[in-house]
Amino acid sequence: MVSEKKVRLMAQIALDETKRYKREISEGGYYKSDYVRSRTVSAVWNVTVSYLLVLFLFAMYHADYIFVNVVHLNYEMIGFAVFGIFIGIFVPTIFFSFFHYRKKYARNSIALREYYKKLKALDEFYSRSREEAEDDTVAGA
Repeated sequence: MVSEKKVRLMAQIALDETKRYKREISEGGYYKSDYVRSRTVSAVWNVTVSYLLVLFLFAMYHADYIFVNVVHLNYEMIGFAVFGIFIGIFVPTIFFSFFHYRKKYARNSIALREYYKKLKALDEFYSRSREEAEDDTVAGA
């Protein structure tokens, strides 16, 4: 027999899986350290590639000046400026992304507790129905 409570619970779980906690469920399979580390490395990689692209575009924009003055440029100062700006962007990116993703993981785990409670309740429904079916089989035999 179909239990209305079980059907309602299954509908809530399906809604959670498709809309409410879709992203949290996919991210919930990680350990906290793995999640934070992978997201931080991803952020650092994205910032590095973006910085190199901006640097390339800046060099292309000023290509005529660079080609005319290639001998007279102070490469040491340019190198320190480029590297200093990169470090000035790189270090805050590491710290901000590390703390941001730690906080995000904590929020996701709190949100997923409700979802896991619903799954546990559904599992209890199924275990009770199996026990009742086994009892009926033994009593009918």
